[in-house]
Amino acid sequence: MTFALRADPVLTKDGQDLLDSDDLHLLLLLRDGGTDGASATLGIAEETVLREVLRIERTVGGKVLQGGTLSPYGTELVERMELYVRLLEAQLENLWKNPSLTCDGLVLRKGKVLLVKRGREPFRGCHALPGGFVEYGESAEDCVVREIREETGLDTEVLQLVGVYSEMGRDPRGHFVTLLYLLREKGGALKPGDDADSAEFFALSDLPDLAFDHGKMIADGIRAAEHPL
Repeated sequence: MTFALRADPVLTKDGQDLLDSDDLHLLLLLRDGGTDGASATLGIAEETVLREVLRIERTVGGKVLQGGTLSPYGTELVERMELYVRLLEAQLENLWKNPSLTCDGLVLRKGKVLLVKRGREPFRGCHALPGGFVEYGESAEDCVVREIREETGLDTEVLQLVGVYSEMGRDPRGHFVTLLYLLREKGGALKPGDDADSAEFFALSDLPDLAFDHGKMIADGIRAAEHPL
């Protein structure tokens, strides 16, 4: 079974629906081939086409047919509907192209940085800073604390925002904007969770293969820790 998203144009006035996609189809046929062409294309009698035209004219309150083809008023209605269709198609095409917001956390312990081993693609098997998606209604600060707890078992608190990373191409899944926070430990016990295969502290001089642009982010975070705001 296949599913598809369908959105039909509807022309409204004063809160009332006037024309829908079927009406637009008929008006387009009248514009391109007159009543004869509409009758032949739809496989219905010309009298039926005229009845539909009368119904449309009563609905919109104006003449849409003149001399067997569209009147200037009917042409204006069609142009409005076609513009609506183009705008609707553009919105649907870009519906899921909004950047995604994520937060990552930098936690340091005696010269070491907390990393998790990714258990999922992309970069499965590589190490990364703990983090994830901001949920609806959640602050960025709450997000990074929650993600660190879920992925590493540690309770933390935010010290400062290190930077914003928004360049296209950082993530093969699409456009991701990431906020990097510097945090300190408050408690908890180190253990992997969520989608992390492991969670441990690594010496800055001996970091494993890193996912995404986390090498740059770690370097920025270290500078921020050495020169706090």
